[in-house]
Amino acid sequence: MDKKMLKRTRIFISIVVFIFIVLSARLAYLQIFQYEHYWGRAEKNRLRILPVTAPRGEIFDRDGRQLVTNRPGFTVSLVDLGSGYDRETILYLSRLLEMETDEITDKIDSQFYRRYLPIRLKTDVSIETISKIAERRIELPGVLIEVQPIRNFVHGNFASHILGYMGEGAIPERVEEQWKEAGYEYGFGDLVGQAGIEMAWEPYLRGDDGGIQVEVNSTGQAIREFERVEPNPGDALYLTIDFQLQQVAEEALHETVQELWDEGNGYAGEAVAVVLDPRSGAILTMASVPSYDPNTFSLDFPELREDLRRPLVNKAIEEHYPIGSTFKMVTAIAALQEGEITAGGRVYCGGSIRRYGATKSCYRGTAHGGLNIFEALQKSCNIFFYEMGLRVGIDNLAHYCREFGFGSPVGLTDIFGEKQGTVASREFKSTISSDPWYPAETMDAAIGQGFHSITPLQLANYVAMIANGGIRYRPYLVQKIVDSQGTVKMIAEPETLHVMEVDSSNWDIVRQGMSRVTMPGGTGARLADFPIRVAGKTGTAQVAGGGGMLPSHTLFVAYAPLEEPEIALAVFIKHGESKVNTAIPVARKILEEYFHIQE
Repeated sequence: MDKKMLKRTRIFISIVVFIFIVLSARLAYLQIFQYEHYWGRAEKNRLRILPVTAPRGEIFDRDGRQLVTNRPGFTVSLVDLGSGYDRETILYLSRLLEMETDEITDKIDSQFYRRYLPIRLKTDVSIETISKIAERRIELPGVLIEVQPIRNFVHGNFASHILGYMGEGAIPERVEEQWKEAGYEYGFGDLVGQAGIEMAWEPYLRGDDGGIQVEVNSTGQAIREFERVEPNPGDALYLTIDFQLQQVAEEALHETVQELWDEGNGYAGEAVAVVLDPRSGAILTMASVPSYDPNTFSLDFPELREDLRRPLVNKAIEEHYPIGSTFKMVTAIAALQEGEITAGGRVYCGGSIRRYGATKSCYRGTAHGGLNIFEALQKSCNIFFYEMGLRVGIDNLAHYCREFGFGSPVGLTDIFGEKQGTVASREFKSTISSDPWYPAETMDAAIGQGFHSITPLQLANYVAMIANGGIRYRPYLVQKIVDSQGTVKMIAEPETLHVMEVDSSNWDIVRQGMSRVTMPGGTGARLADFPIRVAGKTGTAQVAGGGGMLPSHTLFVAYAPLEEPEIALAVFIKHGESKVNTAIPVARKILEEYFHIQE
């Protein structure tokens, strides 16, 4: 071997040795100094912690009848195997799950901090879709199919405004703050309650998720289970709602609205009924029509959103209306308590009255002659209460309105969205107009017209206060909370918010007047044959707009039995004006169900 070849051989051997030394050093560095780091990465690639969703707490009515439960359903999730998310897989899932690709990438981006954990793409996926995914499992790295509990609203659209629905939408900041106060952490994209009981009681219903440590293959599919932590189911809620009473109310409202449509009243379509226990504030019924089915909410949402009748709005608390003559007990109490009228005092009704340059008429121009306060309530005489309004004055009238809870939320905390409404007053008018307060406006306010705007829940609460002698309880929907072990965590107790300082004799006068409403000659005489004595008041609230052609709202409020009241109710039919008061038949059906009276 010549010198040149020898030199080349030595250089080659040196290079080989150098490379061997470098590789050995690198191997030693990785195996010794970086052992823990790469061992951890290998374990992460091999082992996964798959979350196990806790069954959500069930919801029952006051008698233990199941309203909301869970059923098994398929969920499709996506997990990062360490090299990011496969674009082709995302495109395929987008088509198969009928999701926009941006929707999937947004979910991925919003949960970047949860790498190696499954990102839930869609729940309650059909078995046909699951079969298609299973057929291509090898081609879809990181796609997981899990069986998870899916919310099941047992009776469809029954009490949907009370129960609410589930979803992944954004949560209002004030709600999220309340959840935090309850020790509940909300993660963006979590499937949570979006309305009603499901939202307000989310921290109790959710439960604690468990997990499974599994070994996965190269496509992210679990092949062996190592360790399991069982989930802790959420708490069960027992509501104050009476299932049969709620069902009867909803059906009666639907029937009434349909009858109005059949008569050609195209403005009708919304109606409400609220029933309270005047001894505690427990809500026995809160029916708002139209409603929706929480089971199919996500599919129905586009149609629900465009419906002019606004089925997504709980009109018992989220809307406020003029209430017409059902307001007259406020004016009566104010006049009696301020000494402007006595039980024997009389006012003459000639069918109309002219005061301060304004002419006001009784309903349909009826001339009632001389009336005392009992007869004025029985016949719902506008002239009598115009006069009482002028005697009392708007400031005193507004004071008694607020004493009954009008103009502010009644304090319901079991569901969100309660509106406060408005009280006709100088203060309110000053917020919308620079004009002074006129006496004619006091006359309107005295019969429940004008600036008054009141929610049906406030209306029912007001009637309950008349029934119980002026005690304003906090209305509530959740009676009891029971954890997954059967331990009772909470039992609701009646909470007194305010007591009106009104003479007991004045309460008796108003109650006696209301009892005459449902007797022959009263505006609610269709309840005269009812076997239980009922105290009530009818109402017709005129509606501004529509060139004066809009049908009036119809209302009826009542409590029963007369001597020892057990229930107080308010029924409101929007644009329900017809030949008769359309709210009374609904109230009668509710009373028949509550007292178990067969026709």
